[in-house]
Amino acid sequence: MKHAIKILLFCGALLLLPAAMLVQKPQAYSYYENRTLAEFPAFDMGQVLDGSYFPQVEAYISDHFPQRTRLIRWNIRKDLALHSPVVGETVVTEGVLLPYYGSQVDQDADAMACELDMLDRLNRCCQERGILFLYVGLPEQSSAFRDQYPPYLKDSGFRDTALTDRFGDSLAARGIDFLDMAPYLLADRARFYSTTDHHYNLYGAYETYLRVMEAVNAHGCTASVTEDLTITPVDTAFLGSRNRQLYGLFQTDDPLYTAVLAEPIPFTREDNGVPVEPTVYSEADREVYAYYMGGDIAETTIRTDRPALPDVLVVGDSFTNALETILYTSFDEMRSLDFRYYTEKSIYEYLESYQPDVLLYVRDDLSYLETDGNGDLDGSAVR
Repeated sequence: MKHAIKILLFCGALLLLPAAMLVQKPQAYSYYENRTLAEFPAFDMGQVLDGSYFPQVEAYISDHFPQRTRLIRWNIRKDLALHSPVVGETVVTEGVLLPYYGSQVDQDADAMACELDMLDRLNRCCQERGILFLYVGLPEQSSAFRDQYPPYLKDSGFRDTALTDRFGDSLAARGIDFLDMAPYLLADRARFYSTTDHHYNLYGAYETYLRVMEAVNAHGCTASVTEDLTITPVDTAFLGSRNRQLYGLFQTDDPLYTAVLAEPIPFTREDNGVPVEPTVYSEADREVYAYYMGGDIAETTIRTDRPALPDVLVVGDSFTNALETILYTSFDEMRSLDFRYYTEKSIYEYLESYQPDVLLYVRDDLSYLETDGNGDLDGSAVR
């Protein structure tokens, strides 16, 4: 009899999970993980036979497990209370959150060669059209705070940078203008970087802006430089990308910043060809990095109606967002492209139709050798 009761309880527990999943409303997006959750796959006998169907079902169950968010938060809270050095994929130090890779990430010499060849072709294209091409290299936050990794994680906590350390020299050898922001940003990393997000902060973006304008004007452009502005913290607690992975449970006073121009510059804005509110800050995203430019957008155009100034095209990932909030002030028209999402034209077709005076290619040092998205502007880097 006792065994029968145990069996019934066990079977009831097994039935409780799918019953709870059927009752609860499925979520499409995980805010803290900043990703779309798996959808239940439509039945496909071909996928059943080739073994790809049930892993999709498992992914759905994992993403929609009843009380999943609450259970994850409890586990994170427990690990933080126990002072675990690695919580999930995040290295938790006294004041800085850093990524944990689990094993040394080897860099690929072939990928470096592909990137250099692609950039060489792009640079020659710009030279033929009289466009200034400037590669802007930024240390990622974990590169800036690399010495904060505990000694016992030195071999696996971060990426190897042996190749990217030589990347700038390789660009120079090919005649590509390279603005390495490392000497400037690392000189005062506490001022220029977030401690809970993988980006630089707005002070870091502004320092990058000043150095970019210095390089642009040194090449004969006549762009204005915005120096009269005030940078202040946003009056909302900042949820940096790394703390977001910890469900906001890491205690920090790391701020998000905004800038106010002494003399505002009127402008119009289009996102993906559609007119939108003329602002560079997204009030709906006041607690996350998407506050800058509204996050990652395939194509954005800002026009200030000052034809005496040059035009600029910015290409890059999310590191361009904070930079763009100030960069537009120096140009008649600023366009930005993120080739992770933009698919309408190749970079060469876009340059042909737009003909900017300046092309800024902005990359953080962990993405120098990535051969997809913004690392594959002409489709040649895919191997």
